[in-house]
Amino acid sequence: MTRLTIKEISKLANVSVSTVSRVLNDKSDVNEETKRKVLRIIDQYGYIPNSNAKHLKQICSNIICIIVKGMQNMFLEPIVEEMQSQINKTKYISLIYFIDENESEVDVAYRLITEKKPVGIIFLGGSPSLKADMYKDMEVPCIFATMSAEGMNLDNVSSVCIDDKAAAKKAVDYLFEMGHRDIAILGGRLLDKDSIFKRFMGAMESYREHGEEFNEKLFIQSKFTYDEAYAAVDRSLQPDQPKYTAIFAMSDIMAIGAAKAIFENGQSVPDDISIIGFDGIALTQYYNPTLATIKQPSVDIAHKSVDLLIQNIENKKTAHNIVLGTELIKGESIKCMLCR
Repeated sequence: MTRLTIKEISKLANVSVSTVSRVLNDKSDVNEETKRKVLRIIDQYGYIPNSNAKHLKQICSNIICIIVKGMQNMFLEPIVEEMQSQINKTKYISLIYFIDENESEVDVAYRLITEKKPVGIIFLGGSPSLKADMYKDMEVPCIFATMSAEGMNLDNVSSVCIDDKAAAKKAVDYLFEMGHRDIAILGGRLLDKDSIFKRFMGAMESYREHGEEFNEKLFIQSKFTYDEAYAAVDRSLQPDQPKYTAIFAMSDIMAIGAAKAIFENGQSVPDDISIIGFDGIALTQYYNPTLATIKQPSVDIAHKSVDLLIQNIENKKTAHNIVLGTELIKGESIKCMLCR
């Protein structure tokens, strides 16, 4: 990586050399916007004046890293933008890292702690609670956004999330209320304690409360992408597979992929098969028919995650687990089987 001199940094930032020097020495008489601009350039070009750890810490003493698991996730994108906007209103600066679904967010976090010296980390997406024992040695406060840290019992880990089980139950309850009995569940791999598993358990609770037994063949496993959901639902619609009248999809992206498969198999939504998604992305309201969904409070998740992390940074590590509510958006993608 190219390393810049103080003079080169001053030219890129359009500030004086003395201003850059004051930023490097963490002086309080520098405008916060100017400080953020200089620090972004330093981070981008890897300028480190010497190997002194104390000096390095001074350079990077106000960085908050946001690790986003999922390169193209329409639900997470606006949350990231809102987080960045909130952080930029403070004395801190945000560094965002997008990682592939197959990468370990924990490994990435440890690498960033070593290289960037952040004061805090927000994990967005993934299932980090499955690796609870790997978080206890992190030296900075962490926030799970959209995922629960409940039960981890770590002072440095907090969370802002929804009740995935209750939200999924709400979705399947609505399908039962509309007269559906053969309801397929479209979701990811079932791993203990993660949000996918909790959503599945919520669906199962709804089945039990309505006196119905779930046919395990109606669990349609897929990754959280249009293509994978399309292919999985297409296979489920073959003549040798059990029939169903509705699908609960664990994400809106999955729901849209499922709808395409239904249409291309000569059926329609909702006349032949109804669909309800999960997340409440903007696209659901512009799809035809408008998709029923469980809407997550994305703006609140972003704001509360940033506020909680900064609170933990400035007032030492104190674990909190904030659970937010969800909203059922009924849409036009569900047929009432009881209506005439």
